[in-house]
Amino acid sequence: MPPKPKFTKEEVIDAAYALTEKKGIGYVTAREIGKRLNTTPTPIFTYFTGMDELKEEIYQRALKESTDYISECLHYIPAFKEFGLRWIRYAYEHPNIYRLVYMMEGISRPTVGFVNGDFVELLIPMVSEVRKNFCLTVEEAQTLVNEMCLHAQGIASVCVQNRSQYDEARISESLGQVCLSLVMGFWIKNGTIDVGKASEMLLHAGDIPKRLQIEQ
Repeated sequence: MPPKPKFTKEEVIDAAYALTEKKGIGYVTAREIGKRLNTTPTPIFTYFTGMDELKEEIYQRALKESTDYISECLHYIPAFKEFGLRWIRYAYEHPNIYRLVYMMEGISRPTVGFVNGDFVELLIPMVSEVRKNFCLTVEEAQTLVNEMCLHAQGIASVCVQNRSQYDEARISESLGQVCLSLVMGFWIKNGTIDVGKASEMLLHAGDIPKRLQIEQ
């Protein structure tokens, strides 16, 4: 009877994920995982046919953890702004995981982030929220949310490359200004601009979203 493995499959994945978090997916090798588990590289091949299979497990965990965190935006008002803040904050706090999932580092994927459908269901209530808040059509609200996503992803990429650039107050202000610029553009085009309302909105462009009070 072969000896019982010293480590479970989950422990191997945990070690590989921790290595990815600390150094990046490029450092995930059987040898490095073995070192982390204080053993030889052999435990990896007890459970996986090769490193590609293990890296797919890492990717799937990273995708779930990141989307779960970002999806918490629905518990905030406005949710679409919290979505952008969480996207950027996740990139800042977990740069190597962000690179793996949203910048395709080490794992080939045809598209990234919201484009590949990771957040399709999440975008639906955000589009509804934008329509209600700013009196926009469905198409206008979809355009605004998509542009906000692209802007957030750009800031996130900067934070990944240069982590000293993270300043949540400034980022919130930037997201707010981009949002209001888009809204006012739609209002001007449609001839529905309200100067008083626009001025009030500008005063609150930098406001941080507030968490919803959940009824017990």
